[in-house]
Amino acid sequence: MPRRNAAAARSFAVVLSCEHGGNRVPAAYAQLFRGAAGLLETHRGYDRGSLAFARGLARRLRTPLFAATTTRMLVDLNRTPGHPRVFSRYVRKLPEADLAELMRRFHTPPRLRVERAVEAAVAKGACVLPLAVHSFTPVLFGKQR
Repeated sequence: MPRRNAAAARSFAVVLSCEHGGNRVPAAYAQLFRGAAGLLETHRGYDRGSLAFARGLARRLRTPLFAATTTRMLVDLNRTPGHPRVFSRYVRKLPEADLAELMRRFHTPPRLRVERAVEAAVAKGACVLPLAVHSFTPVLFGKQR
């Protein structure tokens, strides 16, 4: 009788996220983005189409979706806390206490939800595929990609 691969016997889990699903600016920070409405509608504000695609994928895979709809121009969920571009030029000059509050309210919670989902699946013995949905812009910083 052939030996069964131990990895093949494990369950499989997809942890699906969409970090740049929207360009929402919370009311408390709207004044910081005065005059930036056009920029918020571009790839710098969010990944256009990513949230709709991620929702459809979540339904098809029958898996939860961890999505954020606050603009990445407030705080970028794909950046580590110490990354020099975690905050855009619209917020980076705020006092340290305000930046810490942005991290506490908008950066840490969604990242922790994804991390906990991965940990829970691993604790159940699953092999985990973390899958983040983003969109693509063919021109970035004036260069064709």
